[in-house]
Amino acid sequence: MKNVFDRITRSLHPFFNTKAAAVYLLVFAASIGVATFIENDYGTSTAQKMVYQAWWFELLLFLFSITVITNIRTFRMIKQKKWALLVIHIAIIVILIGAGLTRYVGYEGMMHIRENSASNSFLSSNNYLKFHVNKNGQDYYFDEPVLFASLGSNQWEESYLIDENLITARVTHFIPNPKRVLLESSDGKPTLQMVVSGLEGRENHFIMEGETQRIGNVLFNFKDSLSSRATNIRYHRDFLEIKPITALTQTNMATQQRDTLFPDRYSPLLLDVLYSDGLSTFVFTDFQKNGQFQIQSEDPKVKNESVVALALDISVNDENKKTYIFGRKGSPGSPKTLMMKNMELSVAYGAKEMTMPFFIRLNDFIMDKYPGTNSASSYASEVTLIDSENNVNLEYRIYMNNILNYGGHRFFQSSFDTDEKGTYLSVNSDFWGTLVSYIGYALLTLGMLMTLFSKKTRFYQVSQKIKKIRTKRSALTLLVFLVTFFGYTQQAKNTDYAAQAVQLSHAEKFSSLVVQDFKGRMKPVHTLSREIFRKVARKESLFGLTADQLLLSLFADKETWQTVPLVKLGNHEDLQEKLMLQGEFASYANFFDGNGKYRLLDEVRTAYAMEPSDRGVYEKELLKIDERVNILRMAFSGRLLKLVPAPDDPNNTWAPITASSNRLANGFSSYENILKTAMTTGDYAEANGVLDKLYTYQQEHGSEIMPSESKIKAEITL
Repeated sequence: MKNVFDRITRSLHPFFNTKAAAVYLLVFAASIGVATFIENDYGTSTAQKMVYQAWWFELLLFLFSITVITNIRTFRMIKQKKWALLVIHIAIIVILIGAGLTRYVGYEGMMHIRENSASNSFLSSNNYLKFHVNKNGQDYYFDEPVLFASLGSNQWEESYLIDENLITARVTHFIPNPKRVLLESSDGKPTLQMVVSGLEGRENHFIMEGETQRIGNVLFNFKDSLSSRATNIRYHRDFLEIKPITALTQTNMATQQRDTLFPDRYSPLLLDVLYSDGLSTFVFTDFQKNGQFQIQSEDPKVKNESVVALALDISVNDENKKTYIFGRKGSPGSPKTLMMKNMELSVAYGAKEMTMPFFIRLNDFIMDKYPGTNSASSYASEVTLIDSENNVNLEYRIYMNNILNYGGHRFFQSSFDTDEKGTYLSVNSDFWGTLVSYIGYALLTLGMLMTLFSKKTRFYQVSQKIKKIRTKRSALTLLVFLVTFFGYTQQAKNTDYAAQAVQLSHAEKFSSLVVQDFKGRMKPVHTLSREIFRKVARKESLFGLTADQLLLSLFADKETWQTVPLVKLGNHEDLQEKLMLQGEFASYANFFDGNGKYRLLDEVRTAYAMEPSDRGVYEKELLKIDERVNILRMAFSGRLLKLVPAPDDPNNTWAPITASSNRLANGFSSYENILKTAMTTGDYAEANGVLDKLYTYQQEHGSEIMPSESKIKAEITL
């Protein structure tokens, strides 16, 4: 028995040794790269189907995890006390287990809530085929999770037995971004095209002679035989006629002439005329005597907002019908109803409504914008979590990086309604997957730290060799440093921005004042200035100037500093071409043409209108740069310098130190002109006096919310 086991082990060894692990890693990396290209050309769903959720990709990860376990035994990590390597190997296995739990146990979706409303349901991120059967007044509901994409096979079939009736549903085609076209065909039938208002907005529908369809809220019967439950349509003696189930108004949209059609007789059916029964409106837009409609794809890439079509073949016992249904990600979809011999069957494609055992109530949606723009600087949802069963009533504020975590569900701020009266919360339920993954990351971090101290790792051996090499090359390193230093000094002299900046000692005095940021946090200006330039320029100092000097210089001498290259662009060629620049930095003035128009306005609007998952590298970089420009705009205006306390304000809101911002700033509004004069004369006595007065004013009127002196000093020091 042992010999058999040994033979099996030896035969499998090539699949689970170190070389095999390297191969699996290379294939994994290549797969991720291919998936990126697939996602760019065909959408996320295609990348999921072809790579991330493919059986071979899961097999690849499984084989790799086996090689990790095999390596622990092969290299005798426990016996030889190679603890750092052991922890790293265990971490990899734990992370893979966490990924598996997320894949098979976790789920997510999107919750929409309007202000002063509550909800305990959300729409799933995955799509489903949803069936509803009504037979003799009895309702049956069932659904199936599905993943269709622009590439790969989309054939799907399932059968159901309801009261001895065999229902078979087949998906024969998947059509991304469908466009429905009504064509004339020799074997076609009289076919009407109509437009109704549905869940997805304007919807096109087709109905052929011999069909009975529920379109919107109206049941249409396009047959010679009358139906007492439907609006009847017939093609009689080369004329279309309609007999409504209730009175219809008929409005000519060109002349606005209105008539009424009554249910007791047939009336001529007219094209391009608005029909309404008071609840539903519809327009017949086209008719073909020998018509046949086709659905064609306009674009193979499926985005989040893309509508897709499924060609369905439905059979009940010996009766068969073909139809199309339409849907998109994040929407429940519009059900298509088919009238079979002894039942009414509806099919929809889209998100599934999922419920939770508690409610989320939206009390208020709050949005802050960059002054003078429509760009959101931040937004948040003030909510109440209501769990009656556990007697929980929790007030919470959800915003970026501030997540509501309750009952195994996590709620993230995702988006909002255009009227700013409603919010979209991303819902994630993945307690075990998240927990196990975090444990794995913690172990991986621990293992990497252990490699720094363990003498039994390759890292330690390499570090010792590097130390010897560094000792021999210390003289060369010093020489290179001196050359670089003097070269930088010479370069800095060529562009002497220090002569146009605020004196360092005054800037340091200013940096110890307390400022209120747009989130309400109280902190020293020292912290704010560095946050600003880490965001705008990706560094805390420029041209040998500190962030405090830069911030004050922008505020006091706008004309000069608007032409100084402060905004980090990177190496994106499209942006550089748009701004007519070649370097990695741009000035504030570079973003505006001769008429003062923002050069990136149209592109930024387009990028903000896109779903986050559909934004490419260019769009993401564009939004980052737009944010930097807006921050710089606020720095020039002084709106970021909220230094003046409001004595009687119950919300403890501070005002910017600008002349036009608030009456509270009037006592200090001269600081801007005084500072500009000091930059010219070099005499900062009067400017220092203003800061002394402002410091005293903050102590007298803002002490309730100001941090202590020790905290301020500690934050500046750190």
